Amino acid sequence: MVIAIIGVLIALLLPAVQAAREAARRMQCSNHLKQWVIASHNYHDTYLAFPSAQNTGQINSRFSPTYCLLPFIEQVPFYDLIITNKYNPWDGTTEGHLLRTNIPTVQCPSDPTVKIPGGNCAKGNLVVCYGDGSLQANGDVGPGHAQDVTLRGVYLPRIWKNLSSVSDGTSNSISVSETVTGANSSLTNVKGGAANAGTAIQDGSANRIKPSACANVVLPGDRNTLSNPWIHGDRWRACRFLDGYCFYSGFNTILPPNSPNCIRNGAETAWGFYSASSFHPGGVNCGLTDGAVRFVTDTVDTNGLPDSDQGRNLQGESPFGVWGAVGTPAGGESKTLP
Repeated sequence: MVIAIIGVLIALLLPAVQAAREAARRMQCSNHLKQWVIASHNYHDTYLAFPSAQNTGQINSRFSPTYCLLPFIEQVPFYDLIITNKYNPWDGTTEGHLLRTNIPTVQCPSDPTVKIPGGNCAKGNLVVCYGDGSLQANGDVGPGHAQDVTLRGVYLPRIWKNLSSVSDGTSNSISVSETVTGANSSLTNVKGGAANAGTAIQDGSANRIKPSACANVVLPGDRNTLSNPWIHGDRWRACRFLDGYCFYSGFNTILPPNSPNCIRNGAETAWGFYSASSFHPGGVNCGLTDGAVRFVTDTVDTNGLPDSDQGRNLQGESPFGVWGAVGTPAGGESKTLP
């Protein structure tokens, strides 16, 4: 009888304990986002602009904003070692390599795979906002590769924005959110995986993107992707936080949080839909440009995910509702997160 009572008490207490632990993890993740945004403002005070989505390093120009912020999040030695050794953001193929170093400030403790080395670097959960666009001006090369002023986020490839460019207000514009990291290249889970969706997400005759097609490439229940996963053996979503390509360190405010990631082809430069995601029940943490951190639910308004002309050259109010509006710092919208 005593054993049975103890068993019942454990069964009653375990969910509460797990919920308390997740609440603590979510709070820690929120604190990391806040530190990141504060670091971006310290960077802005120093250089009079925020870092771009891709920044010039010692060898190439593909370093992520987080690379630039390392000195501002108490990672000066790590930053100096990267410069001294002239590392590329994708270096780190060997066990024990410096670029496999875990940086807790860019990781969320709710993600069980984030501390497990993957790809050619340590993973990071924090991803910057590219806005409500999905395409680049040069065809199939997507967010995170070439210069493209037609994208509208705070962080764009090789474009350094300052506070004056955030005309909708820093409290109405997202700078950074989070993503679940992939566990391996053949992952077909919605969170952390990437559907190689091909032409399913583009209407070739009208040259329009179809977010709803990406939202529907899931199976009921287990929410696995229907199409082929990412095809490269050593690269997957957020597998290296130093790399400026959107696949690794960015997201767009088109599909709501915890939606699939859909790419046009199996390449790290592919255009497509890169979603914010987390293991926090019901949504994701987002760091606003003013330093506040808000929890955005999976049900945030996206205006029904309408088809959009090319996903670029967007002007004025975002077609993707409140979620699209907070991803565009100068869209002229008055919409705010609920």
